[in-house]
Amino acid sequence: MKIYIPLVLTVLAISLTSCATPKPPQVFHNTDKNAVVIESLDGKTGRMLGPAAPVREKNDAVLAEVTRLPERQTAVVILENYTEPQMGSQYRDRGTSWFIGLRALGFQHIVFLQGTGVANPEGLYTLVEYF
Repeated sequence: MKIYIPLVLTVLAISLTSCATPKPPQVFHNTDKNAVVIESLDGKTGRMLGPAAPVREKNDAVLAEVTRLPERQTAVVILENYTEPQMGSQYRDRGTSWFIGLRALGFQHIVFLQGTGVANPEGLYTLVEYF
């Protein structure tokens, strides 16, 4: 019995500390070559990086441009200047309008990435992914 209690406490301590270890961020790998890639520069402006040439516009103008595209399967939104360590008010303020607009256009797969100032989404950290 004397050995059993320290053994249980040791196993409990190990299991609690292993659960507290943060999960490493997941990096994005684009498997859909027809994906629409949008760079959200701030809460009001963005630009479509692909498949069209990038031009900085208001978010509504970017979504209007997306409606002219033939395929609407996957959308990737790169949130530039995103500083929150976890999803919070900054994500809600910027991501919600993109999510609603892209869902309304028929996109089934929407991925939000944390931007680093590069135009290529490959290898950026995934903030959230909707199917």
